Amino acid sequence: MKKMFLFVWILLLSYTIFLAPGHGFGDDPTARALVSGDFSNVDPLVTAVFSMLGLYPVIFLMLLIPKDRCRWPAWPFALFSFGLGAFSILPYLAFRKDVTRREARGPGWLRSVLLHPITIVFALFIAVTLYLTAITGGSVTAYGEAFMSSHLVSTMTVDLLVVVWITFWLAKYEWHLRFSWLAFIPAVGVLVLLLQRKKLSVEESNEDR
Repeated sequence: MKKMFLFVWILLLSYTIFLAPGHGFGDDPTARALVSGDFSNVDPLVTAVFSMLGLYPVIFLMLLIPKDRCRWPAWPFALFSFGLGAFSILPYLAFRKDVTRREARGPGWLRSVLLHPITIVFALFIAVTLYLTAITGGSVTAYGEAFMSSHLVSTMTVDLLVVVWITFWLAKYEWHLRFSWLAFIPAVGVLVLLLQRKKLSVEESNEDR
């Protein structure tokens, strides 16, 4: 599977450098508006996707830090994903080496905070708000136009698809959660899985038998 992560990383880089349509940052008013936080001139669906990518690094911290037992620490890559998204997480999953620790690194209170129901529900609230923003004001046509005219929008769209796939893989193979396919519902699905992780854990179900 490590080779798969490496392969997807190379594909993502190749798409971004050679194939992604749209203007570069200097000639892209949409990109400048998104980065500067001037969302008034950007279609709400574009804004929602951009903001959703800002929520996923928090989700990666929730998924990776409590399971951080490999030779390479997860936290730098999770933090870098705030700006790089899947471009940061994929190389970590590809090169993190084997498990070398009996317990996850880092303070226990941090893991408790990340997985506390209040933290997860707050993230869920943000995700649902972004869905409502996209549904009530977004335009698929406008998004398609932005995809073709903005290099940032075309890249972040593919990036979102990749991070959704990564969270599905982590939910299924690292957390061993039933109904892991829910992670394909961007942000909301994987947060619901984490909120109900004790009930959905395959490992705990087997221990109860």
